[in-house]
Amino acid sequence: MPLSLKKNVIAEPAVAGWYAWSYLLPPHTLAKYLKNHYRTIVESYLDKPETHRTALKQARFQGGPFVHEQDGSYDKVRDWYGSSRERVAPLLELADAIDELEQKILPDLTGASMESVYRRLPEPLAGRVELFYNRDNRTPDYRFIEPLLYASPYFDPGLQQVRFSTIDRDARQFALTTPVLAYTPDQVLVTVPLDSPLLDRVFAGGLGAGELDRIVEDLGLDGQRAETFRGFFEETPAPVAGSPDAPDTIEYVGHACVFVRHRGTTFLVDPVISYSGYSHESDGRFTFDDLPERIDYVMITHNHQDHMLLETLLKIRHRVGRVVIAKSANSSLVDPDLKRILGSLGFHDVVELDDLESIGTPGGTITALPFLGEHGDIRIRTKCGWLLDLDGTRVLFAADSTNISPQLYAQVTATVGQVDTVFIGMESVGAPVSWLYGPLFPEKLERKVDAGRRLKGSNFEQAAAIVDTLRAGRVYVYAMGQEPWLGAVMCVEYDETHPAMIDSDKLVAYVTERGGVAKRLFLNESIEVRP
Repeated sequence: MPLSLKKNVIAEPAVAGWYAWSYLLPPHTLAKYLKNHYRTIVESYLDKPETHRTALKQARFQGGPFVHEQDGSYDKVRDWYGSSRERVAPLLELADAIDELEQKILPDLTGASMESVYRRLPEPLAGRVELFYNRDNRTPDYRFIEPLLYASPYFDPGLQQVRFSTIDRDARQFALTTPVLAYTPDQVLVTVPLDSPLLDRVFAGGLGAGELDRIVEDLGLDGQRAETFRGFFEETPAPVAGSPDAPDTIEYVGHACVFVRHRGTTFLVDPVISYSGYSHESDGRFTFDDLPERIDYVMITHNHQDHMLLETLLKIRHRVGRVVIAKSANSSLVDPDLKRILGSLGFHDVVELDDLESIGTPGGTITALPFLGEHGDIRIRTKCGWLLDLDGTRVLFAADSTNISPQLYAQVTATVGQVDTVFIGMESVGAPVSWLYGPLFPEKLERKVDAGRRLKGSNFEQAAAIVDTLRAGRVYVYAMGQEPWLGAVMCVEYDETHPAMIDSDKLVAYVTERGGVAKRLFLNESIEVRP
């Protein structure tokens, strides 16, 4: 029988030794995170490892800037950090150049011609940025010419890796602050560009023994590493083609991930999917095993790691037809070009939609709706809600949109009409804006300001206003971070007294009392495709 990866084999992508998420692909954002975030974490750990051990004994510090240890971690991290400095030195030079531009060059500009300023740019940025004034003709700003950065030595696919290992339980340590190394003999760390077709062959499975041997050789594995890697595969029956008459369905997969089948066309929103082949399978969750062989449309609402999880995207890339995203092209540190990021990951059929733009699908349309809030009041263009029309049944995936502009959804409804079903995120507290974007800021935010600008979804009042304005009869609260397989990228544990739970309970009761259908989703839910 053909060979495929065992169901509980996880494949964690890494860039420059850190768990890969989308902002570690563009050279300019990677450079800033290495300098202002990751370097601080690892040097703090090497200097005072006991501080990290003590902090991580407390639940409130999970998700903080602390290294999670395994046996022998300290020596491995120390050796890796020492050996990797030379390889990442050019990126740190790029980060220094960005700091020089933002902190020394731009502040001196007050409206005069910028022509001579281009000759003062530090070498890593020369010819790779455009300078301009904002409309007040006094405030200078700039954008990256991103294709030239990707074509430069600062984009190094040799820094990209994948770590293969197995899991036997849901709980995984928070991955974003711990170097991705081969800590134990049963972990295999492979240096491979993340857009490599080799990864598609690995994840697609159905390999003959000879083909697996060639993949092992092409990945540069030998000796015990090669044998361990082969052990991640098992004999599996050839996949059975899915029925073209499979029923239409809306399937909640977990967090903000929803699978939709309509007229034989398949859609997957914000892919974050559970592995299988280990415990907890009696809870009825949707896993990679439940995906069809073909996913016609992947729809990404915004560029946060719990909505655009590279670990999931790479595993399903060989199945995906088209990726649909919000129009980007800010080409800034806080909002790099998402289409280019996806291209660097091997996704080449990517469509961008601006506000209220649509594309046709068999039996309907996909329309991008405005998405306000949840980004700490910084200029992020790469975000939208997805309105999916299924032969007249209209479903909105609003993600973490909020009603901070109370007139917005009235304007939207006047333009697009009533929406039957709304999926809305109500993580109504959220992390301070610096938790995610802080390493990209030119200077540290004041604590009070940072605490007030948060990465949060709707509260009850905002969500209720959205639902009322859209006249939705079915409302589902999702994207709450509660599924047990999200630990690698989220550290959110609520009890019933948490504001997010109280707000979402209130919304469910509010909709139900008015004769609608409402539920806070968890683990898995099958929803009929109907108004």
